[in-house]
Amino acid sequence: MAGWFPPAAGLPPPRRVATPRLAMLVAEGGKGQPVVFLHGLGWDHTLWNPTLARLAPRHRVVAADTRGHGGSDAPPGPYGIAQFAEDWAALLDALGVRGACLVGLSQGGMVAQALALARPDLVASLVLASTACRSHPAARENMEARIAAAEREGPAAAAEVAARSIFSEGWRAANPEALRRFLAWRTAMPMAPLNEAVRAAYGFDLRDRLPGLAVPTLVVAGAADTLTPPANSEEIAALIPGAALRLIPEAGHILPVEQPAAFAALLDGFLARHHPA
Repeated sequence: MAGWFPPAAGLPPPRRVATPRLAMLVAEGGKGQPVVFLHGLGWDHTLWNPTLARLAPRHRVVAADTRGHGGSDAPPGPYGIAQFAEDWAALLDALGVRGACLVGLSQGGMVAQALALARPDLVASLVLASTACRSHPAARENMEARIAAAEREGPAAAAEVAARSIFSEGWRAANPEALRRFLAWRTAMPMAPLNEAVRAAYGFDLRDRLPGLAVPTLVVAGAADTLTPPANSEEIAALIPGAALRLIPEAGHILPVEQPAAFAALLDGFLARHHPA
């Protein structure tokens, strides 16, 4: 299945990398300070392709498909955030990556937090976008609605539920062709591993541990995000010492899609301050 964005210009084709845990499909290229990108639930590494192409001249960039997504292995569940973090640690070990800036979106941001706490040797800084440090009842209800819709009406109905929750109303109205492409892409996804990934965050809670993080952190939220409202990002920024919080106006959940220029400016500024090329 084709990814969300076309291949990243200037990077080698993605390859599967075997680790002691599983094989993951990886896109990487460039040299310098490593920047590692973790996608959210129901996406894949291609979400980051425009960002990879832009940063590869200055940084070593790495993106991969999480367990159960895209071209990575999809073993039977249950899945969990700590498990995803262990998968990523094994991958970064296999690639020889140390001291990376982790950029995590949505569930990828949860995994980035867990990875930074479990393996501080791998992480030099964090960019946490559209994410949370704990599971919330409202988000869980939304996810269960997706599963119920898929079981009752099929994957196309689940894709419709997903689109309404992750894209702002304004973006959906202004981008009918991109929305159609998303619905077709999401409808074609295998449902079993996706449902396991949906439930991975149930019981997730890092509030007690985040004050122990000691790396530069940028927390970014979309002002129109209804799936993980800005209050979730405010909570993270209040718990991580020295974290900066930025709000992108008129943006829903998937910031690199809805507001690519604004998100790129925040990311580039953070990297220039903390990891100059």
